Amino acid sequence: MDQADITCEVLVVGAGPTGLMAANLLKLAGVDVRIVDLRSGPSRESRAFAVSARSLELFASIGLADRLIERGAITSGVDFHVSGRRVGGLDYDKVQAPDTPFPFILMVPQSETEAVLIDALGKAGLEVEREIEVTGLDQASDQVRVTARRADGAPVAISARYVLGADGAHSIVRRALDLSFEGAKYPQSFLLGDVEVDWPLGHGRFRLFMQGERIGLFFPLQGTRLSRVMTTDLHASDLHADAPHAGDDPSHPEPLALEELQASFAEATGQPASLRNPTWLTRFRTHHRVVDRYRAGRVFVAGDAAHIHSPAGGQGMNTGLQDAANLAWKLAWKLGGTMRADAGEAMLDTYETERLPVARQVLRMTDRMFTVAAGQSGWRAHLRDLVAPAVLAPASGVGAIQTAVFRRLEQIDIRYPPSCAVAPGAGMRAPAAQLSRHRDLLDVLAGYRFHLLVLSRGALEADAADGILGRFAAVSALGVEPHLLTRQAGGRRDGIEIIERGDVFDRYGVPPDDGQASVLIRPDGHIAWRGDGVGVAGCMDFLTQSIGLAGSGRPDCR
Repeated sequence: MDQADITCEVLVVGAGPTGLMAANLLKLAGVDVRIVDLRSGPSRESRAFAVSARSLELFASIGLADRLIERGAITSGVDFHVSGRRVGGLDYDKVQAPDTPFPFILMVPQSETEAVLIDALGKAGLEVEREIEVTGLDQASDQVRVTARRADGAPVAISARYVLGADGAHSIVRRALDLSFEGAKYPQSFLLGDVEVDWPLGHGRFRLFMQGERIGLFFPLQGTRLSRVMTTDLHASDLHADAPHAGDDPSHPEPLALEELQASFAEATGQPASLRNPTWLTRFRTHHRVVDRYRAGRVFVAGDAAHIHSPAGGQGMNTGLQDAANLAWKLAWKLGGTMRADAGEAMLDTYETERLPVARQVLRMTDRMFTVAAGQSGWRAHLRDLVAPAVLAPASGVGAIQTAVFRRLEQIDIRYPPSCAVAPGAGMRAPAAQLSRHRDLLDVLAGYRFHLLVLSRGALEADAADGILGRFAAVSALGVEPHLLTRQAGGRRDGIEIIERGDVFDRYGVPPDDGQASVLIRPDGHIAWRGDGVGVAGCMDFLTQSIGLAGSGRPDCR
């Protein structure tokens, strides 16, 4: 970047997973986007480690899921150990979740997640502009003027239509907006290491150990080559009170010796564990905080800049990725000139009304998980160890409980309230379904764009199918990709998906016999509108009246 000034439609501040996902989606949508980061290079530590089923569906929609999976470790559940003995766990092989093709936990270092997103961004023709520190911003009626400086101190002036702050827990964007960031740090301090582990329990399962006040965690990352281990730091002092949590950029890392981590981990697990070849060792304290607003005028926050959680459940990064998916298409449609001015502002407001409640709910869940598992001391910790086997063992054998926990942790049951972006009765995530021996609905929904599904449970003759296809031109002109899903249509033609099994009809509530239904799915994978029959006209009404589309432009996000 040779010029002193940067002008763009959207400036993304921060090149962690949330910022990188946002930049990828905005670029895919045809937005003139730039992304800057204070750091000289991408993360080398693992930091965030678990990618949820919902996030994998997002990666799949832009063709990146396989690249991510091949870099990580698939684990099918969690084992709980108390006083050195396994007392139960979550077995995802017992989970009933046929509506996602990813019924597992993907353990992958954050550095690998960032590498996949950076590579995709480069192929799209956009590079992260590094060693640029944002120092302030000023909003005008039609733009945001951002001040920044390079590593050598040279000033940089940036002008953007909109700014997204994805710059972590210590976000300068959030501070510049003077957003509230309510919460606190947990009292416990932790030791963390990404290491090779020799022990008798294997490397294929996520494990939680409870041993009085000592808590241990084991996360498989890359087979026997790399695992993450964490334990409670019972010798913590106030020196660590302000250390950032493991998901943040550790600007003030606390030193940790491998020998100390090994001794603490062996004590917590009750196992003869040997740790070697560390790639990251640190002490940290984790926080729980959330902003009061996601938007202030032309500036938005996402990811750790908007919410930070305990590491419990691996929710933080995944929540940030879904923040990015929710916002990017709304900015693209607003900037593309396809919406009435009043409708565009209302659409941007739905980013906060949809995502802020999710962040608060995730914060409550992770806070409860953390408090139960790691937030006990003294007699309460010993009481937990006595009670836990009686609770965990029976629950581990109940498939309904396993399924409920899976769906909550994997973020696949999140539903958005009615708004200009969600019709009454809609808002849930669009479920996946196997359409044929070799094709899933997620293949049809590929690409970060709107899709209209017209589903016909009954077989269609060729002329009936052609009649439906003829109605698709109107929604196509508004940037929506239409599909007819039916059992028969007189041969394969563009726009028709031949269905070999009825799962998709059941999941989308298509009436029995020869029933038909229509479903409009947003780029972020949530259902925007649903109608009975061949509802092309109803879909058009929703797009033009509720969403406020006024003409064709860039919203197809191709």
